[in-house]
Amino acid sequence: MIISFLPTFKGDINFFQFEPLDEKFLNALNKAKAVIFPPTISSDIYFLVKNLGISVFPEYTFRFLFPGKIGQIMLLKLLNLPHPETIVIPRLCGIEENPYQRNFKIKLPCVIKGNYGDEGREVFLVNNEEEFKKVLEIIKAWERNGKFGFLIQEYIPSEFDARSFVIGERILICFRKGGFKKNLAQEGKIISCPKRSLKDKVLDLTNTIIKNTHFNLVAIDFLFKDETPLISEFNFVFGRRALGEKRYEIYLKKAIKDFLEKIV
Repeated sequence: MIISFLPTFKGDINFFQFEPLDEKFLNALNKAKAVIFPPTISSDIYFLVKNLGISVFPEYTFRFLFPGKIGQIMLLKLLNLPHPETIVIPRLCGIEENPYQRNFKIKLPCVIKGNYGDEGREVFLVNNEEEFKKVLEIIKAWERNGKFGFLIQEYIPSEFDARSFVIGERILICFRKGGFKKNLAQEGKIISCPKRSLKDKVLDLTNTIIKNTHFNLVAIDFLFKDETPLISEFNFVFGRRALGEKRYEIYLKKAIKDFLEKIV
C-alpha cells in the first residue's frame, strides 16, 4: 500500500496532513510500503513513519534533526561543508547581560538572520552600530513572542547568487541578480550563468550535499566568495517562480514514481 499526504499525488489511500490521525491512519500504516509527504509535513508524523521502517519521500531526516537556520549552520559545520563565517546567538542575553559575559565585537557590515524566516524575511544587512541597535529591538520583539535564536554572518557582496533545485535525482541550477536580497520573491531576477565554471562548482557542491544528507526535495542557495560557492541555506518549502508551477509538478511526480519503482 502507498499512503500519500500530498494532494497532487494519488496513493492507494490519501490523508490530509492536518486531519485527525486516528486508528484508520495507524491501521493503514501497518500495511504501508511507502509514504509520500508534502514539504510542510510535521516532524512528529515524519519520524513516526520513518521509525516504523517505512520508506518515505522526500528524505528529510537531517532537516528535522537540525531545524531552523541555526540547525542548518550546525549541520554544515558537522559535515564540514563550505558556508559563510557565522556566529550563532541562541538568545539575545548571550551578547548582553549574562554571568560569563566576554568581549563580543561584531564585525560590520554583517548579515543578521532570524532562526525561522523564509523567502528573505528576518534577514537584515547591518552597516553600522545604529542599524545594529535597531535590529536588536526587532529581535527583542521576537523573543517576547517566544521566537529565539539568530545568526550573525559575514557580509559577502556580490552581483549575483545561485540556487540549485533538487527534485528526486534531478538537479536544476539558476543564477539570480538584484539588490541585497536576490530571491525572486523580493528583489531578484533570473540571469544567465555568469561563468561556466561557476555552474559546475555549484553542481559539484550540490552533489556533495546530497551524498551527505540524502536530501531529494530541496532548494539550496549559494553565495560566491572569490568564485567559490558557499552554502547560504536550505529551503524545503520553496518558491517555484524560477521553475514554473507546471514544470515543478511534472518533475515532482517523476521523482516520486522513480522512488516507488525502487522500493515496491
